[in-house]
Amino acid sequence: MTRADLSRRRFISSAGVTITLPLLPSLLYSRRVGAAAATSACTSVKRLVTYMFPNGHKLDEHVPATPGAGAAWALPPMLVPMQSLKSDLLFVGGLENQQRRRELGDHSIGSGSLFTARKPTKMQQITNSSVDQIVADAIGGCTTIPSLQLGTHNIAGADQFGTFYTRNISWRGLSMKNADGTMSYPQGAATPLGKEIDPQAAFDNLFQGTDPATSTADATMRRALKKSVLDAVIPLGSSLELTLNAADKLKVEELFTGIRALEVELQKAPTTASCAKPARPAANLAFQSGQLDTMHSLMVVAFQCDITRVISFMMGDAQNQRDLGFIPDIAKIGGEATDHTISHHMNMGTRLQKFRAAVLWKQTQIASFLTQLKTATDADGQSLLKNSLVLISSDLSDGNAHNHDKYPMLVAGQLGGLVTTDRYVAYPSLTDYTMQKTFGDFFIKLVSLYGVNLTTYGDDGKEALAWNQ
Repeated sequence: MTRADLSRRRFISSAGVTITLPLLPSLLYSRRVGAAAATSACTSVKRLVTYMFPNGHKLDEHVPATPGAGAAWALPPMLVPMQSLKSDLLFVGGLENQQRRRELGDHSIGSGSLFTARKPTKMQQITNSSVDQIVADAIGGCTTIPSLQLGTHNIAGADQFGTFYTRNISWRGLSMKNADGTMSYPQGAATPLGKEIDPQAAFDNLFQGTDPATSTADATMRRALKKSVLDAVIPLGSSLELTLNAADKLKVEELFTGIRALEVELQKAPTTASCAKPARPAANLAFQSGQLDTMHSLMVVAFQCDITRVISFMMGDAQNQRDLGFIPDIAKIGGEATDHTISHHMNMGTRLQKFRAAVLWKQTQIASFLTQLKTATDADGQSLLKNSLVLISSDLSDGNAHNHDKYPMLVAGQLGGLVTTDRYVAYPSLTDYTMQKTFGDFFIKLVSLYGVNLTTYGDDGKEALAWNQ
């Protein structure tokens, strides 16, 4: 080896692996130490869905009666459709969002803050990044599509906050890396990530230029290529030892210890689960006759084919007036059947019956989606639901009261064992709001499970709640 050989950092690169030699003074080379790099975020499969259904909960029938685990808690009436999934659910209650504020524009406030924990700014796109985008920044580079935004319509009415808050739950805003290694997501100019509402267009976006049927074989081949690169480095280490002093030999040994650990990691890394590319959806699917079901199925396939690991989904826009007369229990009653109108039931008569039927129908559809995730197999042989977290809530706490306090968050999935399910965790409602547990607190813990460390989040997130265990 001549000095000319060392005019630049020596490296071997192929198939996504780069091995860089450390600083070796005995070879008269004086640049900073390099390192063998591997992206552990990609080898550990973690997925996230943020899921909003519109127009609030039937709160007095949506919250379990008593906190507890296993047989000590039971699903409330509005969640009976999820009975077969109880062991995969964690109900978190008593959180508050937006400092108990109530004003005109409740729906915008609710949907705009649902996954940002920050009150929207009237008629301006000013907020902070939503949690799905924070997670996408952490793990989105592992897949073809860093994050996916889907829904079923873009018809929410405007209020004084603007339709970008009633029609979007996914936002990209400012980000800052702090000196202590934590991240901050301050309030500022932000971009709403518009959702795709046409299943056919969503399908084309997912599968354009891909062949999921070969994904497992391709992943296996890539892993073999990476290992062959590591194999090629071994003779280099042997030749270097002939020319190095004792200190530099120790540095090279440390490097190759890391390489050997990387080999083990590559052997353990899951290949993409075999997945079947579905048929292209029909055009112009109606909500009640295929659009919602197809979107749910596409989300499952997108996870199983590892096309994306982060999805936000809006079953409906906030404050929407979709006609729900197709729901049998609503059709039997007849008359007014629009979603937003019947949410203002005032605990009276047939409108209350319709709202109860609407919420039950929505939970039934969500249960169907969760069941699909549970029955689908991920790359590591676990179910997709086992490796995922699905956060489920609405733009309002109580649909009739239009409030943002005592907010429920239903969590499905275990994120590979980081979350303990079959539990109801309840946080008390406190007179001293400065002590109240909030959505911001909830989300600080959430993003930490994906490797992102925050000390504050949103308007009032100031501590990480141990809701997951």
